[in-house]
Amino acid sequence: MSARRAVVRTSIAAASVAAAIGVTAGYWASSDPSAAHDVVLVYVGADDCGPCRAWQRADAPAFRSSPEFVRVAYREVKSPSVLDVMHDAYWPEDLRRYREHIGRGAGVPLWFVIADDEIAGQGFGISQWQGSVLPKIRSLLR
Repeated sequence: MSARRAVVRTSIAAASVAAAIGVTAGYWASSDPSAAHDVVLVYVGADDCGPCRAWQRADAPAFRSSPEFVRVAYREVKSPSVLDVMHDAYWPEDLRRYREHIGRGAGVPLWFVIADDEIAGQGFGISQWQGSVLPKIRSLLR
């Protein structure tokens, strides 16, 4: 095989891998709320947030492999810094209306549980994930 063909094949393979990663990332953090889902979970976090990273390492994978995950539309609002988490650049336009419901004392990680386009539950901090957000999701899916 010529060197040029090898380069072309390598480029095609790399593009295929990139496309697969993009599809997977879109699945986990879809920007298109699915009409097939009555419940939407919106995660709000930041890259420089220790509790956010802890949730994403431990609780998020467990949730993603749960029976509840396949029954909700999962969305993410994620900024590089906790200082930027409220900026429009990180909020899909259709989710910005929920931002006004974030109280002054709230922090990240933060979750909105949305049912029928209304906030059915909200919590922030890892303890509220286990204590109120996840139980709310489960109750709505019954």
